[in-house]
Order: sequence, then structure tokens, then C-alpha cells
Amino acid sequence: MTKILFVCHGNICRSPMAEFVLKDMVRRTGQADRFLIESAATTSEELGNPVYPPARRMLASHGISCEGKYARKFQRSDYDAFDMLIGMDEENMYDLMHRFGGDPQGKIHNLLDFAGMPGKEIADPWYTGDFQSTWDDLQIGCIALLNALNGERPIRLDFSACKKNEDLYTVMREGMLWDESYGNNLDALHDILTGLPHYGKRFELVPPEDGGMAEDFERLRKVFTDAGAVA
Repeated sequence: MTKILFVCHGNICRSPMAEFVLKDMVRRTGQADRFLIESAATTSEELGNPVYPPARRMLASHGISCEGKYARKFQRSDYDAFDMLIGMDEENMYDLMHRFGGDPQGKIHNLLDFAGMPGKEIADPWYTGDFQSTWDDLQIGCIALLNALNGERPIRLDFSACKKNEDLYTVMREGMLWDESYGNNLDALHDILTGLPHYGKRFELVPPEDGGMAEDFERLRKVFTDAGAVA
């Protein structure tokens, strides 16, 4: 089991959002038993407080509950207890390094480094109120983190039960962790496959059992093939 601790300043906005976004992703992809995911603060300012209401509302708008989460401060024992300690910005990284006297086991990371954006910080909504930008950054970072943890293993998309074209996109939304804003069109699919965080990933495509879906599936398979994304 891989144990992950997300960290931010107060543990009421960005790090709990990251915690529950990734928990939702591993649940949706059938990997929940492979991970322990938590979050903590670098300060004592918000200890015992629940997730900040706008952050709760943003999660809830995507069907994600953070019920029962209260802010806690990271402890020295967390370095040994977790496999990865992931900060939201450079200040978080500095605080982690300072608290643990360095990073002898290479456990401390910046989330967006996994998406090929070294040094880029997760947007902090505390001062701006822009929780959408935070959500967008966390989607990119958490998908890239999960892809990195899954290594080179192809992502399996099982279309066998699909009966209509819309079902194909439902399978892709679940297996590729699409945001709901993506439309059901092949142009968007090509853009998703050739951009971060899916660039370079390979997919195993299981065709529909319904023969009437063959034409729609072949058009979809061609997009994956043209993007160099078929395992």
C-alpha cells in the first residue's frame, strides 16, 4: 500500500481538496485498496477546523464529500509513516524540509512536478476566492501523480457493455478521470490524449460486445491510434 500525505498551510483548502480528489480518483479506477491518502497543515492556525466552506462546495459540486475531515498539523512521525509527502507550493516544501531536517529518503514532492510543471504552485484560493483554478490545478496534478504511481501499466478501458455512443464516453470519463466539462466529441478526445497529464500514456481498449457499436468504436480507436496511445 502506498501512503500519501498532502500538505498545505492550514489544511482547510488545498491539501484536503487534494486528499479527497485523489481518494475519488482511486475509488473510481478500482484502486482504493492500494492507497492510504491523508492531508495535514504546516501551521497550527486552523487546527480542528473543518474544510473551508467554499472548498467543501467545490468538492460537492463534483459529487465528492469531505465529511469528517478536520485540520491537523503534520508531525515528525509522518515522515516515517508516509511514503510521499506532497506540498502545494514552495513554502510548503520549505516547511517540510525544515521540519524533517532535509529529505534523506526522497519523499517530499511538489504536486505539479508530476505533471511536468516543475516549481509551479497549486493556485491558492484563500486570497483570491478562485476555487475553480485550484480545482483545475488539482485535477492535473492528481491525475499525473496517479499515472506516475501506476508506472507504465496500460490504462484499461472496457467498452464491452456499451450499447450506444454516449456509453463510450462514460467509460472514458471513468477510466481517464475526465472533468465533466469535456464534451462528447472526438476532437476533444484527441486533445486530451495528446496533452497533459495523459501525454505518453497507453491504453488497452476492450471493444463493445454489441455488433451495432462496431463503427462508433472503430472511429474512437482511430483517434487513440493516431495519438499513439494504444498499448
